[in-house]
Amino acid sequence: MSRDGCMLGIKTDNSRNLGLDALRVLAIFCVLHGHARGYLNNTILDFATLLPLPRGVDIFFVLSGFLIGKSFIGYAEKNNGIVGFRKPVIFYLRTALRILPDYIFMLIVNYLLVYLEVINGDTHEFPIWRFATFTQNIFTPFWNFFWESWSLSVQWWFYILFPLLLAILCRHITPQKAVPIISAFFIIGSVVYRAIVSDMVCDNFSWDIWLRKTVASRCDNIYFGVMAAYVYHYYHDFWERYAVKCFVTGIIMFLCLRLIPKQLGSCYYNVVYLSLPPVYIALCLPLICKMRSYNKAVTGIISHISVLSYAMFLTNVLVGQVINLHFAYSGRIDGCVLYLIFWTLTILASYCLYIIVEKPFTMLRDNLFGGNSK
Repeated sequence: MSRDGCMLGIKTDNSRNLGLDALRVLAIFCVLHGHARGYLNNTILDFATLLPLPRGVDIFFVLSGFLIGKSFIGYAEKNNGIVGFRKPVIFYLRTALRILPDYIFMLIVNYLLVYLEVINGDTHEFPIWRFATFTQNIFTPFWNFFWESWSLSVQWWFYILFPLLLAILCRHITPQKAVPIISAFFIIGSVVYRAIVSDMVCDNFSWDIWLRKTVASRCDNIYFGVMAAYVYHYYHDFWERYAVKCFVTGIIMFLCLRLIPKQLGSCYYNVVYLSLPPVYIALCLPLICKMRSYNKAVTGIISHISVLSYAMFLTNVLVGQVINLHFAYSGRIDGCVLYLIFWTLTILASYCLYIIVEKPFTMLRDNLFGGNSK
């Protein structure tokens, strides 16, 4: 069934995987609901604040690792185990045209709104050039400006380092050996980093900025996605045969992690915990990749929201800041209405960002390097 189409200027094509699109939709829902659920406190929808949901950012990390790992492993194997440097360079250019326009635009918007005192923020302690170069949180945290950029730094350095390291190692060893070595380095490195900086954690805020929101602490999440791509490519029979069992295991693991107490300062919570969610997400991938739909309308909606997900991620915190500063605490608007306003404004803002900024650069990218909407 063809899924080529263009609705409201949002173009999709039949090369997209419905299951992965659905996972992106779940991820962006978790992100937005997590940022807006406070509006529902003490309302008729108060129960929705306790929904057992994964962190959407964790899903995005695993998806990035899986898709890019799958692409590079497949390329290497088709070229006798050699990656070379042409593939990484083209990937860098494609990724820059995909990621940077929206990011830089929203960085400037955030800076101007702070300068005009429309939203709160500090642009002095962490200067704007650090955000423009994704160096705001490599080993040390930042706060109080353009909060959502922390996860994009994690992904950006993965985009830079993984192809480069793979190209270098594949000059000496096979991709089948190189990928686990690279992945193990970053997974172990993240755990070691969290162990080293645990002394910096004294409360929930410091746990959040030092452990959850630094590149060195979170790059392991993406490499679990890379290892899922490794299994997909080199052990595809296992991937297909045990898809259901892996999914069930992943769901059980998710539920168990909800029950284990997260005690601030413990080795489990400070060092180990953040490496566990990407494991259950990766376990769910084999079955999710098999997802099919025979309802064209549902498929189209999922695909279009998936395309908008990056813009939604970049705009939702800003929308929430405006609402919180100017409307949320006036007492004149019901929390459920604020929740609906948040979602509506985020969708409208993300659509405008996509049409005005992202789509033209995506079309330029596809014209220069060939089309691949994923």
